[in-house]
Amino acid sequence: MAPSLDLLGRGPITIESALMQEKNVINWATYGPATDKLYEWLWEQRESIQALVKHHLALSKRDFCAVLPRSHWIRGSFNICVPVELKSKKSCQKVIFRCPMPHKLAESRYQGSIDEKLGCEVGAYIWIEENCPDIRTPFLFGFGSSDGRQYTHAHQMSIFSRLARFSWRLVYRLFRLPLLSNFISSSPSHALPSAYMILEYLGPETGEMLSNSFHAQRDDEAQRRRLFRGMSRILLSLARIPQARIGSFQFHNDGTITLTNRPLSCSMMILENEGATRTMLPSTTFACTDAYVSEAITFHDHRFLSQPNAVFDEEDCRGQMAVKTLLRVLSHQHIMRELRNGPFPLQLTDFHASNILVDKHWNVTGLIDLEWMCALPSEMLDVPYWLTGCAIDQIKGDNFGPFDRVRQEFMEIFKEEEGREAATAKKRTEITVSQVMQSVWESRGVWFWHCLSSVNAMYFLVATHLYPPKSISMEAETYVSRFWCRESKAIVEKKLADKREYDERLRELFC
Repeated sequence: MAPSLDLLGRGPITIESALMQEKNVINWATYGPATDKLYEWLWEQRESIQALVKHHLALSKRDFCAVLPRSHWIRGSFNICVPVELKSKKSCQKVIFRCPMPHKLAESRYQGSIDEKLGCEVGAYIWIEENCPDIRTPFLFGFGSSDGRQYTHAHQMSIFSRLARFSWRLVYRLFRLPLLSNFISSSPSHALPSAYMILEYLGPETGEMLSNSFHAQRDDEAQRRRLFRGMSRILLSLARIPQARIGSFQFHNDGTITLTNRPLSCSMMILENEGATRTMLPSTTFACTDAYVSEAITFHDHRFLSQPNAVFDEEDCRGQMAVKTLLRVLSHQHIMRELRNGPFPLQLTDFHASNILVDKHWNVTGLIDLEWMCALPSEMLDVPYWLTGCAIDQIKGDNFGPFDRVRQEFMEIFKEEEGREAATAKKRTEITVSQVMQSVWESRGVWFWHCLSSVNAMYFLVATHLYPPKSISMEAETYVSRFWCRESKAIVEKKLADKREYDERLRELFC
């Protein structure tokens, strides 16, 4: 029997399959042991976790608080969610103690990544609590950063603390200072050398994850239309108050939030964790779309250079270099001049079926994950590509027509909801969100923007949707690739050498 490796989230893989993977399997192989180690550590720290939960929820020593067994824990893409059961005289409930996984958040490469991610996510929760009360999200009771700083929501504090915070919030609002949140610095007797969040548990009475029933029921038109209506309301609610810059909200130690962090998207974190060079500092924001697009393409350029298994052969290498060259050439065609200086709507860059809660009729009842929310160019707001059950690189040929029909159905409902919102709005915009979305679809710009936000679909998207059919031969690709950098031949040689070295190291893992 051929030797195999167990990969987190995939299971066993053979050397033949591993060599053909676009992901860095050498890194991937480390995630399983690191996750197991984190599980063990969290279990050992269960008394500290229980003490922190009691502190942030203002429970007494007599109240029951217990970390549930590991069989109840939930592992996501970036976090481990530890359910904690509570019983007091007032109520019985369950909360989620959520701990980020350092090995999935580039912490070893870029120290501080976990706290950056935490600060942006907390900022998103605060913004939505203040400005989007129509979006049902888990209540955030408290959180702590890896440096030991801890914050508790004012609702869990004494009446004096609540009144004081209410007064200060009025002062900040009166003088138009940054938004002061309801989170107040606190000092519990226990601490963890890890970032964490303590969140409300949204159980079956609220809804279940859409992903549990999506594939079985996505062909039911009535179910689908109710889902699209709920999703449209979420997207429109977030876009209702656009921002002056491209970036992410950041929580500060004084309890305020500002949009002063780089636009920290899900794909950016995945690529940095896999070894991509960080080209965008955490403090970087953008006042215009052009600068953001240029920086995003530069990030993908450096990701290509730093990934050891980025290419399979010379033809593949030249093709990818040509695509990156053409992407810069095409960029001006897909940036709307009238929107290039903003404002920029808030968007969820990881808006997928496992983050959406629905009832049995597919009415949207909640959103359980606010990671990776950014203010981004309006052109990037589009119909989720997964609505027909296809990956983005599967929307072609026979799959394209069904996707377009579902897209049109979504847009019809989106426009209805947009119209209802506009009827009660105090201020109307000259260009509506739906008009931008339709324009970007008709110009094929939607595929250009997916190139920037995708982890690994850039080459496919450009070749399938942005090139005129059969317009670029292999000879032309080779010629165009020379314009990607001055020493293109040397880059090709280096990438092929990187691939050979990577393959040797990968084979050693299977020995």
